[in-house]
Amino acid sequence: MEWRSHLDQTKKYAETVKSNLPDVRMKLEKVSDEVSRALDKIQKKEAMLNKGMAGMTGNYKSTSSTLKQMTDEHNKIRAHIEEMEATFFEIEEELTKIQSSMDDIGKNISDQSPLLKIKKATEKVRKDIRAIDI
Repeated sequence: MEWRSHLDQTKKYAETVKSNLPDVRMKLEKVSDEVSRALDKIQKKEAMLNKGMAGMTGNYKSTSSTLKQMTDEHNKIRAHIEEMEATFFEIEEELTKIQSSMDDIGKNISDQSPLLKIKKATEKVRKDIRAIDI
């Protein structure tokens, strides 16, 4: 019995769909036309924007590549400067060592205490010789 009620209900729905189909079809066609027109407008605007922005994107690309080249060159120069600074510090350290050794040599050269000791020793030897001669 239940299947009969389902069948009757299905027939009612089929009749409702058949009666509303032409009206709904027209409304859907109108919506489809409106959507198509809107898509056409969007495509035209997109094409216009692409034309207008073509020059800007070209400028951006060239500027971007120039920036990349300059950044690469900057990094190379920075690395070279760091190498030169390291060399400079090594040379400066070596120079400091040489200056300190030259200062030590200069002090030893100008240091007269060994010479004075030799003179005193020679005088003592002379006195001893004189004492022996007497």
